[in-house]
Amino acid sequence: MLQQQYVELAELAGGFIHEIKNHLSTLGLNLQLLAEDFGEPQSQRERRSFDRIQRLQGECGRLVDISNDFLRFARVKDLERQPAHLDALIEEMVDFFGPTARQANVEIKVYLPGDLPPVLLDQDLFKQALLNLLLNAQQAMAGGGELTIQAVREPDWLVLCLIDTGKGMTEEVQSKIFRPFFSTRPGGSGLGLPTVRKIVEAHGGTIGVESEVSRGTKFTIRLPIPSAGVNGSGKGTSVETIANLNGKQMPLAEVMVPALDRGFLFGDAVYEVIRISKGKPFLMAEHMHRLARSLDAIRIAGVDLRRMEQRIRETITAGQYQEATVYIQVTRGAGLKRTHAFPAQATPLELFWVQEFVDPYVEARQHGASVTVVPDIRWDRCDIKSTNLLANVLAAQTAKDKQCVEAIFIEKDGTLSEGSHTSLFGVLDGQLLTAPNSNAILPGITRGLVLKLAERAKIPLREHVFKHADLPKISELFLTGTTSEVLPVVRVDDQQIGDGKPGPVTRRLQEAYQQAVNEAAG
Repeated sequence: MLQQQYVELAELAGGFIHEIKNHLSTLGLNLQLLAEDFGEPQSQRERRSFDRIQRLQGECGRLVDISNDFLRFARVKDLERQPAHLDALIEEMVDFFGPTARQANVEIKVYLPGDLPPVLLDQDLFKQALLNLLLNAQQAMAGGGELTIQAVREPDWLVLCLIDTGKGMTEEVQSKIFRPFFSTRPGGSGLGLPTVRKIVEAHGGTIGVESEVSRGTKFTIRLPIPSAGVNGSGKGTSVETIANLNGKQMPLAEVMVPALDRGFLFGDAVYEVIRISKGKPFLMAEHMHRLARSLDAIRIAGVDLRRMEQRIRETITAGQYQEATVYIQVTRGAGLKRTHAFPAQATPLELFWVQEFVDPYVEARQHGASVTVVPDIRWDRCDIKSTNLLANVLAAQTAKDKQCVEAIFIEKDGTLSEGSHTSLFGVLDGQLLTAPNSNAILPGITRGLVLKLAERAKIPLREHVFKHADLPKISELFLTGTTSEVLPVVRVDDQQIGDGKPGPVTRRLQEAYQQAVNEAAG
């Protein structure tokens, strides 16, 4: 419902801007005719009037440019993706952009291996993103310079880098460049790079930036390589999302839940998310144990979790999933009417679906992430994995608004407890710290694994809280979660953590985690 509202709002805004453009065209035409009427101004008054007309024409043109940028930004939604060879597409764009680069005394160097796999692209949109990055690089090298374009293949990703030798950016500017309407260029709309990011993310990819003042800037784009390849018709063979509702398998789009279901009405439900790696569920026993605990805590009975686990495994096999996630939700079911107390005859509703997973944390896991701190306004039973997540939703949106990957909850006494969907770890005086299990935090499954890995690696460990005031002394900070895995944090709002880079303890635990995944997957 919320997604539909966003779509409708975007369409309304697009229509509004389009209507403004029509009026701007009429205004621009009349200004042109008015300027022609003046011919060659003779008097001082005519010259002043002619100057005003020219300024109005300039402002009118700028408004048209901003409108066009906004429409391009708003229209990035439904993609027409087809198999494409990135090397051919880049060569086409470099050939197109070459005259502009030469005129600006910018030399373009391209290094592309010949064995790059095809990726699924909406070519028109992706060309637009590349052109924005090329123009951005050229504008950053006002006196000329060198632009390097290179690509490499990683196991599941195609990585494209654009590196310029321009003026570079401060850390403050880097943190804002993907925000709509932020621009350091006079007259810029501030929608170029946000549009690039939106296009890349719509392709299931990520974009990151590294920059140093007076040294240059590097943009890194990661695009997923289709795990199942492409079929003869040229369409991507990505696996369909398969759902299971009360034992009946169907496409997710066909799932229908009763309007009186208590999960829908009250959030009277619990959930789990399980990661599938190389075709096998990871830490499934631990997740199912926590699901049983959550069901017991809110008094939902009659759910056969062994049967559910078997159905999940059958669905993974049916869809031939390799890298995926399983979302599980169990509600108390539907009553005959809307009442707060438990209905007498309700039967639990069991729903899960399996969906291909595109990792959004690749860049952040390598270079470190920024997080923000928000007040903890949740209820007192955070240890139950219930679907009552409004406080978490608001916190996550705050993080997104600030271009952060996560929001960390802070108690009134300054204690940092956990993230909106992650567990929190810190390294203080060489000791690994994390909040102990209690009603104040969710007993994270990945958190539990990391505790075991730390003990195995003989990393000093203490389950103890730390506070916001301790951040200047914290040498390392990281998050853990089913999809985030072990995610280093290098900045909390305006506070840099340690030396601003992922630390040695975090790196050791990342390696240990990956080894555990590989061992579980065989």
